[in-house]
Amino acid sequence: MKQVLLLLSFSVLITSCARKRMMARVDRFNIKTIAILPAQLEVTGNVPKKLTPEQLQQLIVRNTRFLNQALYIDLAQYVDTRLRRYSQVEFQSAERTKKILSEKGITDSASWQMDPADLAKILGVDAVVATKVTQQHILDDDVAMGIDVIGGVLNRKLPGIGIPTGVARTSDMYVNSALIREGYTVWSSRFTNQTDWNYPFQNAIQSVTRAIARNFPL
Repeated sequence: MKQVLLLLSFSVLITSCARKRMMARVDRFNIKTIAILPAQLEVTGNVPKKLTPEQLQQLIVRNTRFLNQALYIDLAQYVDTRLRRYSQVEFQSAERTKKILSEKGITDSASWQMDPADLAKILGVDAVVATKVTQQHILDDDVAMGIDVIGGVLNRKLPGIGIPTGVARTSDMYVNSALIREGYTVWSSRFTNQTDWNYPFQNAIQSVTRAIARNFPL
């Protein structure tokens, strides 16, 4: 038990030191204000056939809205003071970012194609956070659930067959997030996650945005 606690303490110490080094490196860029750009959600793969193009677009809009809210909350309102106590950075409110872009006639999709340096100037901040999520669909929820149920039934009927259950994922998620100042990527990180019939998009994306916040250097 003592060895486990010692290893955990050592791991925390290493993580803390690495984070402080990253924060010190980023601090040299003199970033005091940050805007979180509208995140891009791209859906690919075996999209459920029961969804019409209109329904798919509505789903993407709804999930993108959720993604943006989760990202802002976890980055700008992160409550872990152990990680934030050294930081003097201020995040522009999501409402102000949206208002400025709207006044300039810049839609979310248009912002994805623009130079982050230009967007930072428009928004009046030192740097911006750009995030893209690609959700590659594999199975429909009903199909995935059916696979797991059938696997469970066979395991009960044929003891020892050992069919894995609870692994029929419905999509893979690939996330890229970067802190950009004057066209230079100061920090970036990649995350992967997946969904299944019992672990929907909202749960998966919350796990991802929390990971971004934990690794964010400011």
